[in-house]
Amino acid sequence: MATIAEALAIAADHHQAGRLAEADALYRRILEADPENAPALHLLGVLAAQCNAFEAAAELIGQAIRQDAGVADYHRHHAMALDRLGRTEEAARSYAAAAELAPGHADTLFNLGVLLDRLGRRDEAADVYGRVLTGAPRHAQAAVNRGMALRAQGRVEEAVDSFALAGRSDPGFGMAWYQQSLALAALGRTADSAVALRLAVLADPSLTGAHVNLGNLAQAAGDGSAAVRHYRHALRLDPGQTGAWRGLAQQLHGQGALSAAAHAFAEAIRLGGGEPLLWDALGICRLASGDAPGAVRAFQAWTTAEPADSEAQFALSVAAKRTDPAVAERACVRTARLAAMDHRPWVNLALLRLALGRPGDALVPLRMVAALRPELFEPWFNLGLCLRALERGGEGVDAYRRALLLQPDDIGASFNRAFDLQELGWIEAATAGHHHTLVLDPAHLDSLSNLAVMMRVSGGHKDMAAAHRRALSLQPDSVAAHRSLLTSTLYDPGWTEDRRHDERRRFEARHARPLYALAKPSTNDPDPKRRLRVGYLSADLREHPVARNLEPILANHDHDRFHVTAYAGVDRLDPMGERLKTHTDRWRPINDLGDAEVADLIRADGIDVLVSVAGGFDANRPLVAAYRPAPVQISLYDGASSGLSAVDAILTDRVMTPRNGAERFAERPVRLPTLFVYSPIDDAPDVAPSPMRTRGSVTFGSFNNPAKQSDAVLALWARVLKAVPESRLVLKYKNLYAAPALSGRVRDILAAEGVDPARLLTPAAVQERQHHLALYNGVDIALDPFPFCGATTSFEALWMGVPVVTLPGDSMMSRWSASLLSAIGMTELIARTPDEVVGIAVALAADPARLSALRRNLRGRMAAASFMDGRRKARQVERVYRALWRRWCATGAATRR
Repeated sequence: MATIAEALAIAADHHQAGRLAEADALYRRILEADPENAPALHLLGVLAAQCNAFEAAAELIGQAIRQDAGVADYHRHHAMALDRLGRTEEAARSYAAAAELAPGHADTLFNLGVLLDRLGRRDEAADVYGRVLTGAPRHAQAAVNRGMALRAQGRVEEAVDSFALAGRSDPGFGMAWYQQSLALAALGRTADSAVALRLAVLADPSLTGAHVNLGNLAQAAGDGSAAVRHYRHALRLDPGQTGAWRGLAQQLHGQGALSAAAHAFAEAIRLGGGEPLLWDALGICRLASGDAPGAVRAFQAWTTAEPADSEAQFALSVAAKRTDPAVAERACVRTARLAAMDHRPWVNLALLRLALGRPGDALVPLRMVAALRPELFEPWFNLGLCLRALERGGEGVDAYRRALLLQPDDIGASFNRAFDLQELGWIEAATAGHHHTLVLDPAHLDSLSNLAVMMRVSGGHKDMAAAHRRALSLQPDSVAAHRSLLTSTLYDPGWTEDRRHDERRRFEARHARPLYALAKPSTNDPDPKRRLRVGYLSADLREHPVARNLEPILANHDHDRFHVTAYAGVDRLDPMGERLKTHTDRWRPINDLGDAEVADLIRADGIDVLVSVAGGFDANRPLVAAYRPAPVQISLYDGASSGLSAVDAILTDRVMTPRNGAERFAERPVRLPTLFVYSPIDDAPDVAPSPMRTRGSVTFGSFNNPAKQSDAVLALWARVLKAVPESRLVLKYKNLYAAPALSGRVRDILAAEGVDPARLLTPAAVQERQHHLALYNGVDIALDPFPFCGATTSFEALWMGVPVVTLPGDSMMSRWSASLLSAIGMTELIARTPDEVVGIAVALAADPARLSALRRNLRGRMAAASFMDGRRKARQVERVYRALWRRWCATGAATRR
């Protein structure tokens, strides 16, 4: 029978040969015979560890140590089992005991150092690794670990030496060079660090961190291609390397590869690097690459992470201003609250609200900017724009003045100030302002055109024409300058109808005819009986005389037979615009579109009949018709022919355009019973008794634009005053007569005709319509200018009981008042010659009873007139639309397809 020693040897042979079950059985039989046999306990514990039974291993080896504590292997194997159980402190003590028994055993010391490092006892770990290196100087891993422990303690110089030892011991050990590079970088030895990094990747190309750091070094050195190469290599090794994505993103951003940079930033964030800097960079890249919605999402994530960060809110406001103005506005408001003394969010908030057509809401932020940074030009300039939009031009003038103090040579501020002065009626100051703009820019077309308008207002028709010609000579292709000239010809009595017609034809040849070739064939269904799509094109769908004449038609359209679309060239909807919008089936804002785009929109909407409203005036768009966007095109409420052969018809009436008249048209005149249609002025003040009864003498008046009052007009009115002793003349139009030059010109002409200039009255301007109308209670007889007579002005005078004496000429715009008077049966007020004007005025002045009767009855006669019947007028124009449509269906559809 074998002894215990022999049995133990046999069991050990089984164990070493991998016959673990036989070894286990024999170890246990030995322990049955000798429960305190330390070698058997130790070896059975080692076998248990090999089978991952670490609890059993620790217990068995611990028993062996209790039987014999002087064997180093017992303590070393016990430490291994304890380490696997996570009992690190106990494992370290066991390794320390093994090292005491076998001081030169390198693996024991190395493992002890690893555990001490893990326990945070790095000074002890460094000492232990040093003991390893004493016995095994070429133990590269020990040298690396010692260096890391030393570096963690701040002993970086020693760490560098330890890493160098590791590199010398094993030049192919890439981690040694990598760790040395980190230590050298911490010492600021960038060049040496770079050398170590290169040695690291030469030794081990799979070191991801080394490639990232090489990329960082290349980026810092300005070698973008090398940086990108290293970052991409790192990501091929480890696509989850956040630092590589971050570095690659920054480099791509710097190279202008914005979409790729945005992708890289997004990956860095996805992998857990969602700090604000990355969201900021991602948003910037997306915004710069045209992905505004993506930028908004990035900045929103930033604001969610840091809601109190004003820069985050500011970035969101910038990104969202085009795609989501509501989000942008909220972000602007939050930014302003978080950084109230920073002018930038106030600027953005103001500009955003201006862009949204809310100038009233933009005022406060603009004033905040001006208060915070009064030395900045832009807030004063934008404040001027805002106040103009709010029709507060007087304040706007002061804002532009402040802007010009900061930038005296700014052309925009100079022109805008002059224009606001012009709108306020401050003629001399406006004229000086336009001259100042022309000093800054001698070819400034708008200033030249507006100077011509100033000359028109002051009666300088010859100078006006010269100014227009100069503007056109500077910019022959300027539509605005040529349109301004065409408008001016209506005021200038020196232009014959033939000359006006020729100028309109020149306008067509230069500006419209090149567009005719761009017209596209109509695809509209040529069914003469179907519901027609009618479009009204106008910049006057707001509080404006044209809108007042259009509203009765829009309000009474038969929508079962006509689908109505308004193409509105207005910046914002005022109460009149809101009301007009309710009368349409569709409302299309067009201010942000060019003429060709408007034409495309009209064509896409399938409009059958396009009505260009007052196309020759203001900011209207007559050249839209040149693209022939609709099969039938009509001019309504214009002062003369459009001059465009692309317009099929112009609506007029039998008085305004008598058959065989001298006026020439490019369109076919379609004569209605009356052209204009009006609504009752419900808020007009009551008609007061004739002022002649209280004064004892007659008061003549004209509230027309002074541009209509040529020298010949004023001379004729002087004859009237001279023929009616003690009579007075009241002139009023906005605030223009507050200009000394304008009122002085009238007084000079009166004096030249032998009339005391003191008989001229120029009351202060009032803006409210009701107050304006109340001024008619101080007028007995209204005098109508020529050749451009009153329209709305004549209607208002008649509504207030004031008879109007008119002298029609050969043109439509000279016969509007005659049309009104004919419709109410008062043709006796229509003169055929200047002498008849004087005679009619004298006869009226000499008949107080008749004046009083007219004053009592005129409003009633007006209310009963056909031009007050909006429903009838709507049916009339609808019949015209239908007739012209049928004509197109019968003759034009085949040729235009």
